[in-house]
Amino acid sequence: MKLIVEHTDEISGSIAPAPSKFYTQYSTAIALLAEGKSVLESPLVVDDTRDLAKAVETLGGTTKRGKKKWSIWGNGRSLQPSGQVVNAKKSIMSLSLLASISALTSRIMVITGKKQVRNPSVPSLISSLQKLGVDIHSANDDDSMPFVIFQSDLKGGEISLDEDMNPFFMPAFLLLTPFTEEETLLDLNSKIKSRFLDESLELLNKSGIETSIEEEKLEITPGELNPINVTPPLDIFSMVPFVTAAIITDSDLEISKTGDARNVQEFLELLSQIDIEIEKEESSIIISGSQEVKAAEVDLKDFPELLPYFAVLGCFADGETEIVNAERARQMKSDRIEAIVNELNKLGANISEKEDGVIIEGPSELKGGKLDGYDDFTMVAALGVAGFKAEEKTIIKNRAEALRQSHPHFVTDFKDLGGNIGYET
Repeated sequence: MKLIVEHTDEISGSIAPAPSKFYTQYSTAIALLAEGKSVLESPLVVDDTRDLAKAVETLGGTTKRGKKKWSIWGNGRSLQPSGQVVNAKKSIMSLSLLASISALTSRIMVITGKKQVRNPSVPSLISSLQKLGVDIHSANDDDSMPFVIFQSDLKGGEISLDEDMNPFFMPAFLLLTPFTEEETLLDLNSKIKSRFLDESLELLNKSGIETSIEEEKLEITPGELNPINVTPPLDIFSMVPFVTAAIITDSDLEISKTGDARNVQEFLELLSQIDIEIEKEESSIIISGSQEVKAAEVDLKDFPELLPYFAVLGCFADGETEIVNAERARQMKSDRIEAIVNELNKLGANISEKEDGVIIEGPSELKGGKLDGYDDFTMVAALGVAGFKAEEKTIIKNRAEALRQSHPHFVTDFKDLGGNIGYET
């Protein structure tokens, strides 16, 4: 399927953030490891979360899933997998969580997935789980999938993770700490602190696990996971495509229900790096039209997944925009640094890659054309947004339906806002 985008003068209206995908995934994993019925109210229902729920069934859990509520029955420590192969499909987060969970079975387990998650090298995932006592091995020399996991002896104790630990894999590490023989005492460093750490601990606490942080030490006490009843918070970062589109088309846009969303201040601070001002009200934020994107150095250390969108924004700044500290963008569903440079150059942008980011010379007049979406929902979304400002039609091939992994209503939502966008088979 292809995404077809035509020039759009402006978008307008109101849109609300989607539920958090991470919170939905982590809640699903905890529900499997708790004995009894857990309930997720208003989860994010997309390909990545559905695929994890199916994997949970493979590992012995039972699910009943509707549009507004999921019920999951877990077996606690007594996992009863129906086979020895678990498929993470296209989600790297699911890959990490399933690798962690498989250490609790009494079988040799194999974790596999689609091309997007088989390609990236994930040494920090393997290293962190091994330090906890997981007997995990890559089938390849470069620490990529598939993984083979043997019955593991989870010791716990004092652990220091590598300085270059990818914080994206902290949730998988933390998921096993309730099952260690002794308490886990983890040295915290600035690189592993993130919203993933905070929300993982929150959900472990909700399931009855005691955690505490004192003097840069995280202490987790082993215990039984209790069933949970949670509602995933709204994810303000699900609004990045729409905010990007509003900025480059000089449009007014309201993001509603921000009172129920997390990380709103971090979102605003990120946009302030390029001088975008957003009016913050009690339960919404307003993006006002006719704002100029400032050419600047943009630090995406904590948000490397957003590099494609900031590269698009940089195309409309007057001068040089440099995106730095985003090297982890190379290890996602595509090498997003190389990919966005290749495709924006096809549109007429002046952009080049560095090891940890990109440099854009702007402003650019985008011309349209045929682009590769890399079967990566973020690449498809960012290029689709760029297409609104291109002079001619933009066609994005290579499984544009990847949007459904995280943005199931992407096209419909943009059409409602006035965007000239649609699918073509």
